[in-house]
Amino acid sequence: MRPFLAATLVALVAAGLSVQALPGAGLDRGPRIRAMRPKADAFVSSVNRNQNFGRARELKVDAAPMLRTYVVFDVDLHSGPGTVRQVSLLLYSNAHSQAGYQVRLVAERWRERRITFANAPALSQNFVSSGPLRAKAWQAVDVTSLVSDEERYVSFVLTTTATKGAAFASRETRRHGPRLVVERQEDQTTTSTTGADTPEIP
Repeated sequence: MRPFLAATLVALVAAGLSVQALPGAGLDRGPRIRAMRPKADAFVSSVNRNQNFGRARELKVDAAPMLRTYVVFDVDLHSGPGTVRQVSLLLYSNAHSQAGYQVRLVAERWRERRITFANAPALSQNFVSSGPLRAKAWQAVDVTSLVSDEERYVSFVLTTTATKGAAFASRETRRHGPRLVVERQEDQTTTSTTGADTPEIP
């Protein structure tokens, strides 16, 4: 993720603001950025294979015992103006982690109050890594390579190779819950058509 964009998104979300667009994004020729809350999130445990953790206020990942976190966003990347330029996952880390986590795509649908380790959907082999995590801080991970603008919904699973693991605020915490940030770039044809009628903003 571009450093300026990441820093701006994290600052806005940390302030409790709903990100609709960055300064200047109101112009048709500029980028449009939107942040969305998840439809569902939960973690699953290899120790409690049939237990559901959909109501938990914390999302966990660990290698031993195996803990995985599932997050789904009800967003249609196919619709909307312009082309999807970047998709980022924002999570609020409750603890420090040097190893961080991996984000993988999930194709099958699942339900927050029913998902368990035993029935959890399979995860993709492709992933992107978060890098080290700071405690009590937001971090943005560029997941553009995992999704396409044909997606009708976006579902991820978080894994880790670390035995110490990591923990994140769930959507039950509201303000610190996960966000999916989608940046769209207006097409050139739209720019040439509307640019003349769009007033400049000082």
